[in-house]
Amino acid sequence: MKTNRFLFIAAAVMLLMTSCLDKDARMLTIINQDGTCSREMTFSSDSQSVMLPLSEPINNNGMIYRAGWLRTWSVKGDSVQHPCPMTQQQWDSLQRALPNQDISSKILMHTRQNYPSVNEMGDSLIRAAQDLIKDTASLEKHFKWFYTDYVYQETLSFAVIDKLFPIPLDRYVSADTASYWFTGQPNLAEGLTGAEQKELLDDIEPRILQWFNACSMAHICEVIANEHYDKVKNPPVTKEQFVALTDSIVMTPDVDKIDFGGNLDQVIKILENFYHSDAYTPLFKDSDIWKMRLDEKQKSYAYLVAMAPQLDYVLPGKIVDGGDGMIEGNLIRYKFSGERLIPHPYIISVTSRVTNVWAFIVTFLVILLAIGSFLYRRRPKKV
Repeated sequence: MKTNRFLFIAAAVMLLMTSCLDKDARMLTIINQDGTCSREMTFSSDSQSVMLPLSEPINNNGMIYRAGWLRTWSVKGDSVQHPCPMTQQQWDSLQRALPNQDISSKILMHTRQNYPSVNEMGDSLIRAAQDLIKDTASLEKHFKWFYTDYVYQETLSFAVIDKLFPIPLDRYVSADTASYWFTGQPNLAEGLTGAEQKELLDDIEPRILQWFNACSMAHICEVIANEHYDKVKNPPVTKEQFVALTDSIVMTPDVDKIDFGGNLDQVIKILENFYHSDAYTPLFKDSDIWKMRLDEKQKSYAYLVAMAPQLDYVLPGKIVDGGDGMIEGNLIRYKFSGERLIPHPYIISVTSRVTNVWAFIVTFLVILLAIGSFLYRRRPKKV
């Protein structure tokens, strides 16, 4: 199988190769009994980010943290957090303590914000992600006398799915297959041998890559129509007809075979064969321009793939239902990555339970009172 299965043009490949996934990335969300909450983002940092004045925003893999977030830094393996910005003296001190080591790989940065409600917390994440994702969150309290259940739900989804992936994925794979490929659920490989699992994946991968190719070809047609159509001499169809025919072009079998890591000769050939004209060929004279445009289109996708923080949640009381997450004591953990948003929204659902001690006390007192009243009424009268 091809290793870069998530990439469909060379620009995205190069971008992801130069921006490794941050294995230390973490988003910790704490929900309080009164409905207030807080969110802390942890990620690897370099000297430039950790020394930035608090008034300047930090850009980390497409996530932008603006002024107002509490910023601290720590050394990996040490829970002590220090206020930002880090001073040059502190950096030099770490360098002396860790000679011949890359200090940037040892530093974690933490950005924290408190919120009056989960709705405002969700809005803040949307802004930090530059509107690439949508975040809707809700918190419900269910009072049941002896205990109160807290039900927290959060849904992460693409905000630009149609722009980034204009061709429907279900043309190439079923909904369950797409979900399995990008999220692992439902587990279509359950009960299969290793050889059978490989056969299953080998069948899915080419269709996913065909979909990526179709989306890339659709983008090229979009750029031609929106930015270059007035430069086409003697076009075989009008601009409106060209746009209407884009769907037919991307479904051409030859689109499946395009190598977007090479030159665009295959794209040119497809357009010439489809329209029986070379009117669009001069537009591809400068291949650097097209590479730049494809780069721009894929940055959002690359950011989303690189966005892979561990999602940790803490709710009041004891966790009784963690949904698809893993319960570890009073902490629930969700494994997340941006690519999991491709087939459908990513849903976090956590239910916790707080014991109402006062309800037990009140109930006990009522029972005592009832028993006392009963005994008082049964007491024999004096003659």
